[in-house]
Amino acid sequence: MTQLSVNQTSILILLTIVATITSSTANRLRPASHVLLKASPANCSYSIQIETTCAPSAETTDHISVRFSDKAGNIVIVKHLKNPKLLYAAKGWKNPGGVYSGFQRYAVDMFEACEACMSQIVCSLYLKKFGSDEWRPGWVKVLRRWDDGSLATVSHTFYFRTFVPENVWYGFDYCHSKENLIPNIASFHG
Repeated sequence: MTQLSVNQTSILILLTIVATITSSTANRLRPASHVLLKASPANCSYSIQIETTCAPSAETTDHISVRFSDKAGNIVIVKHLKNPKLLYAAKGWKNPGGVYSGFQRYAVDMFEACEACMSQIVCSLYLKKFGSDEWRPGWVKVLRRWDDGSLATVSHTFYFRTFVPENVWYGFDYCHSKENLIPNIASFHG
């Protein structure tokens, strides 16, 4: 058996420490590019963050749906965004009814969904509004919740800044083109 010199032993110990630190740090710090490296047949927990603008009449009590997908064709549809968590409200805002229903003016809401896992970054997102309110979202983004509770952004930020029309899918498809930077109406079959 060969014996290691003091310098060789020190280098071996140092390399072991660096490898251990690098491994544990890599597990805690999950960059968004790492989030979607492989497809999984299991369900994933997503958080959908939606800002409602401060424009007059921007809030809504209408039924809102969201549809998002990746370039690989994986699709998630949440037919009714409900049970919002209020992330931000304008200073001095008070909830008059006791139960917060979401989509208030000057607010950022978060909705949870558990659906099929995406294999790539979310590059297409559409909203659908059922009702006659003139809701005006500011932006929408999708995050994935990891088993340890941490969140990582897994989408572009989709900037609407306009009123959403009634009963149509309205949004963006950056999966196939980045030229159209304004929201558009889409029809989906199936």
